[in-house]
Parts: sequence; structure tokens; C-alpha cells
Amino acid sequence: MQYKKIHLLASAFAALLLAVQPAAQAQTKPLLIGQTYVQTGPLATLSTEPLVGIRALFTAVNANGGVNGRPIELRQLDDAYDPAKGAENVKTFVKDGAVGILMPIGTSSAVGALKAANELKIPVVGSYTGAAPVVKPSEYGFPVRISFDEEYSRIVNHLFTIGLSRIAFAHNDNPGARSAMESTQKFIAERGEKMVGSVSIKNDGSDAAERAAELVKLKPKAVVLSATNDVAAKFITAYRAAGGETAFYSFSFLNGQKLFQDIKKDAAGVVISQVVPYPWNTAMPMIAEYQAAMKKIGATEFSYASLEGYVAAKVMVEGLKRAGASPTADSLHKGLESFKTLDIGGIAVSYRPGEHRGLTFSELSMLKADGRYLR
Repeated sequence: MQYKKIHLLASAFAALLLAVQPAAQAQTKPLLIGQTYVQTGPLATLSTEPLVGIRALFTAVNANGGVNGRPIELRQLDDAYDPAKGAENVKTFVKDGAVGILMPIGTSSAVGALKAANELKIPVVGSYTGAAPVVKPSEYGFPVRISFDEEYSRIVNHLFTIGLSRIAFAHNDNPGARSAMESTQKFIAERGEKMVGSVSIKNDGSDAAERAAELVKLKPKAVVLSATNDVAAKFITAYRAAGGETAFYSFSFLNGQKLFQDIKKDAAGVVISQVVPYPWNTAMPMIAEYQAAMKKIGATEFSYASLEGYVAAKVMVEGLKRAGASPTADSLHKGLESFKTLDIGGIAVSYRPGEHRGLTFSELSMLKADGRYLR
């Protein structure tokens, strides 16, 4: 009798364990996030630094128990800057069980990702572009950075304020960069002036010297850039060598530290628009947190681009926290829209139903002769 009672208790306990196990397994199953990005081709360098910041954030979150007890798994696929491939990658992530898409890198990649995401109803957070087709309002697009239009409008306003109205433009030969040129042209026209001229440079920079020689002849007082680091370095060096003494202004994708490493004194005086705060200002809680997380993965070189990756990943995590114990694409969407205006450590992200604003932050920084930034 005693044996039978113990046996029954053991059986009941075993049954209880079997009932609990699936729930425990579900609870510790990773939260899958997908990222389509440029891994191959001449624009692959766009991805390098943002990915470091993303890795720093997710590593820190997982080390502290994940989100609601579940680790985050980031699954990545190369789209080679092809919108159709970006869309296919998103479809693959959704089939694999992803609840969100983080930071497609580059305009073409993001355009494809957003198209698929809006069809499949999965949020896309923090696309690494400010091009109009990506930042225009959409149900499942959650931009973090300001738009290219806002960046270039602020650059043009600054130039006219300091008396520089003879403005030219140099850009990579790709849709996002052309969009930036057209926006700048429009903002100049709104001031009653015309853009002096523009040049389109091959994505590998092989014709940078020829295009620089063309623009020097127009004698602009300022050249606005929408170019990758390699192309910008080749173009600026060639422009200076051709005798041009123009001021250079760039949008936020230009990495000033790398530009200085590549072309040294020719980088001095280049002004860069920034869409996230100064990555060395540890008085801001977000920056102190970012630097600590970067150091923990062995990354001691801080940059605006890696900080932007970190911020985008943090926004995704904040959305997941609000998405319930078992997040889905739908509950993540609701979680993000519940932000209203959310302070994430000294900067505020604004999302609400029908209005996915993101950040409003931007500032201009100038490269000094020693490669550091003057704000």
C-alpha cells in the first residue's frame, strides 16, 4: 500500500513535470529578430560599424537575462543592396518565426524590407537610411533617425545663414544618394537660388578624380556630399589636388575618424551632420551605457555609426519589453506604438498610433586637424 501511494505520487510528479516543461521551454526559447543588410559589394562598408553597436546592445541584454527571461537571437542575411533580395530575406525571417526586423542597412535594402514587412505585418525598426521612400509614414515602418530631407534642409539653412549660397553636390551613384541630391536642390531653390551643379560618382570611386575635376571648374563655395567613406576620401583628395578650396558638408553616413585615417590633413574642416548624440559625452546616460556595452565586447573605438546601431537595437528591446511574455509581430507593433514619447537615456523616441516619428535629434560637427570633432 505504501509502495502504491509513493508510486502514484511519483507518477503525478512526473506528469506535472511534463506539463511544466513545454511552458519552460517556450519561456526560454529565443526571441528571433531578423536583419537584412549589405554584406557584399562596394557598399558593404556601410554595415561595419552599426553592426558592432547592435552586437554590443544585444550582448548586454542577453547577459542580463534577455527580455522577460528570454534571450534575443539576431539572424542576419546579405541582400547585396538589392531591394528584391531584401524583401526575400524578410520573408525568410518571418517563416523562421521572427517577431521584428531590425535596421536594414542602406536605402535599397530598406525599401525592399519595408515592402515585404508591410505585406507580412511585421515591424521594421531603425532602417539605416533617411531616404524619402523609407521614412514616409507606413504602418510597419518605425524609423529612428531623422530623414535625409531634414538633414539636408538643416545643412542648407546653415550654409545660407553663414553666407554660402553657391552650393554644389557630389554623390554615390545609387538611389538613396540621388534622393539626397534632389532634396538639397529643392531646399536651395526654396531660398531663391540654384544648385551650381552636381556629379554622380561610381560606387567603387573609380571615377572620383574625373568628377572632382568637373566640379572644381564650377567654383562652388560649398560642396555637399552624400557618399560612402571610400568614395568621399577619393573625391575630397582629388578635389583638393585640383586646387579646389571649397568647404565640404556631408550627411551622417560619413565616418569622420575613418576619413581622417584615410586622407589626414585633407579631412580637416569637413563638416558632418550627426543624427545621434556625441558618442564621447559620458554625462548622458545613453552614452555611458553604450560605452560600457562596447567595452564588454572588446570594442574600444566609439563612433556615431556604432552608436546609431546601439540606439536602434535599444528601441527594439524597449518595444519587446512592452510586447508581453510571448511577443509576436503584432504585440511588438503595439508595444512600439505605446511609447508615446519615451526617454531612453537622454534622448526621446516618439511613436504612437498613426505617427512613427523616432528621434528629432541632429547637430553639425567639424573635423579638426587632429581627426577629432569640433561641435
